[in-house]
This record gives sequence, structure tokens and C-alpha cells, in this order.
Amino acid sequence: MKRILSLVVILSLVLSCAVLATSCKEKDKKAIATAYVLAEKGNTYSIGLANSFKIAFEDKGGKVVMETYPTGTTGFSDYLKKAKEVGADVIFTPNSAIMADDFLKNAVDLEINVPILAGDTWESPNVLEAVKDTQLNVYCSTFFNETESSDIAKQFTEGFKQFVNYNSEYYEMNGQSDIVTAVAALGYDAYNIALSAIRSAAEEKGAKLTSIDIANALWKTEHNGVTGKISFDENGDAIKNSAYIIKALNDGSAFDFVKVQSVSQKSKMGTAPEYEGEGITIDTENKKIIIGVFEPITGDFSIGGKQEIVGIRYANSLDNTVIIDGEEYSVELYVMDNGSLPENAVAIATKIIEGGAVITLGTYGSDIAIAAAPVFDEALMPVIGPSCTNPAVTEDNDFYFRTCFLDPFQGEVMADFALSLVTDSENSED
Repeated sequence: MKRILSLVVILSLVLSCAVLATSCKEKDKKAIATAYVLAEKGNTYSIGLANSFKIAFEDKGGKVVMETYPTGTTGFSDYLKKAKEVGADVIFTPNSAIMADDFLKNAVDLEINVPILAGDTWESPNVLEAVKDTQLNVYCSTFFNETESSDIAKQFTEGFKQFVNYNSEYYEMNGQSDIVTAVAALGYDAYNIALSAIRSAAEEKGAKLTSIDIANALWKTEHNGVTGKISFDENGDAIKNSAYIIKALNDGSAFDFVKVQSVSQKSKMGTAPEYEGEGITIDTENKKIIIGVFEPITGDFSIGGKQEIVGIRYANSLDNTVIIDGEEYSVELYVMDNGSLPENAVAIATKIIEGGAVITLGTYGSDIAIAAAPVFDEALMPVIGPSCTNPAVTEDNDFYFRTCFLDPFQGEVMADFALSLVTDSENSED
């Protein structure tokens, strides 16, 4: 009888433990942060960054509900209702700044009160306008913040504001604002890196330098830019380990610096491949060096494209001559509009090549950069992309470089930040 009672007690304990374990599991399930991710169908940047975020968020124990919307969508209420239904703790929408207008309006109508996160594209005046006088909490990742305290960043910020405030065309291109966006800073850095590589090539080859010599010089570049120290890894990508997180202030006045978010970075400087061919020569007759600018001035990416151009033009206004073999060469910009469309990329890239450029800067929009890369490669012309963040831009393209971080890095940064927001919120409730 005692044995039977003992067995009953043991079984009861086992059952109690099982129930307790199940209860704990259910608690854990409820405690897992949920992110609702919305990306634009067929958009390389949007899908790529959304997937990078999803992978990182899930690896860190979070749950992701991801959906896509067709290009041209203007109503996002149904998607936002889905975010509410799944109990999203955060919403991540790595899409164009133009999409933000409708999306944030719908978020206000539906009284969305969880943090809304985006990638670098949302650092834009129209996003500030959209959150003005609302209760929305909108954050985005970026490459630079105008509150940066380094001397070089302060000097750039002050000079850039003067530049746009005293020129109505550039003020208009900058979104009718003197805000210093990260893409403008990246454009500024890209121009100065290009100029540094031209000067290095000229020291070695003189007036006989070609676009290949400039490409070789880029692989050896270590530039102290306003967006940080920049050198290129084996793919031609900038080696960076930190991103800025900023929040759109609800008075619509500015983006407020929140924190620097870092993740591990093990990349090392790359070495130049063995380039073959003659390359493009500089214009020794007219003593002129042409830098192509391949950017969207019209279309969905025009906001960011124009801001990059303003950063490039500001850099050119400060430094626009190179001494080669004792003679002064002028450095001129050849700006072409790719219309924000990948199908325009080949034709516009070809025009830049035919225009005599020996190096090109651009473009805002990874899809367009990917479409144009083989054309620049075939012409043996180096290109520096200020902000095209998709990894495919530089893959198998030995002439493409960039000054920005990449989407897998940006996705991990935003996943870390999203989880920290949820954790901080839970701690404050406790």
C-alpha cells in the first residue's frame, strides 16, 4: 500500500512538473517579441533589407510576420490592421521615403502606438512632415547624424548648411530644408575619395593615368571622411561597424539622435584584382577631369538622389582642381538622371561613359546600381556608390565600390534596436 501511495505521489509530482513546464513554455512564447515586416514586392532594396532584418530578429529569439505589397500601393490600412492582429511589438518597413507619406497617415488613422522602424531611406524631410503633430514613434537607421561631435563632421555640417541656404536650387533639391542628411554626407565622402584616388593615380602615372589607375588607387584608399574612416574590403564595400539610430521628432523639426548601434565587423582591406585593358584616359587637351554623377533626379528615388547630388556638388565647390605634371586640371561633374528606373540604367550609364568620365558616383537605389554595374565594368570605369546598400551591387563587379554599410549589417542593427525597444518597454512596465 505504501508503495502504491509513493508511486501516486511521484506521478503527481511528475505531472505537476510537466504542467509547470508547459506553463513556462507558454509564458516564454508570449514573452517573445513580435515584429511585423512590410516590404515592397520586387524591390531589391526593400526585400533584401526586410529579409536581413527577419533573419537577425529570428536568430535573436524574436518572431517575424512578413508581408509584401505591390508597387504603386497607396493604402496601407489593411497591412497595419494585420500588424495589430498579430500583436506586433514593432513594425519594420524598409521602403522608400515616398511610401512613408501614405503609410504614416494610415498609421495615425489606426492609432498605431508601437514603434515604427525603417531603413536609411526614411531620413527625409517628408517623413518629418508626416509625423508632425502625431503620437507616432518613428525611428530609422542612418550613416551620419548632424549632431556628430568630431571636428570634421562639425565643419562639414556648418559648411553644408551655408551652401544650401545661400543657393535656392540646392535648397530645393535638399527637400526645401538645410537638414544634413546622411546620403548628402555619403555623397560628399564619395566625391572626396574619388578625388583622392585621382591624385594618387596622377602621382604615379602623371597625365597618362587612366580609369584603371584610379580603380587601383581606390583599393589602397584609407579616407577619414565625415561618415567615419573608410577603406574597402575584398568586395569593394566600406568597412564599417556602426550605424546611427535617429527618431523623427513629433514637432516635425528634425531627427533626434538616439544612439550608435554597433555589431561585430571582421572585414579587412581588399587588394586590387588584376585589371586587364587600357581604361579611359583623361582629357589632356582641355586639362579637364570629368566625374560622372549617376543619380535619380526624377521618380520614386528622387528625394534621396537629389540629396546625394547636393552633397557631391558641395564637395566639388570646395575642391575642384588637380595638379598633374605641374599643370592644373579642372574637375567637372557630369550629372545624369536615371529616373529611378533600372530599365534606364544601361542607357544612362552609357551616356556617362561617352561623356568622358573617368570615374562615376552613384546611385541612390540598389536596383539601378545592379543594372548599371556590368556596363561600367565593361568600360573599365570605377564607380563609388554612396548609399546603394544591397550586397549584389559589388558582387562580381570589380569596378564598383561604396561608402555605405550593407543591408545584412543594417538589418542586424535594426533587429538589435527593435528588441532593445521591446525589452526597455517591458522593463518600464515592470
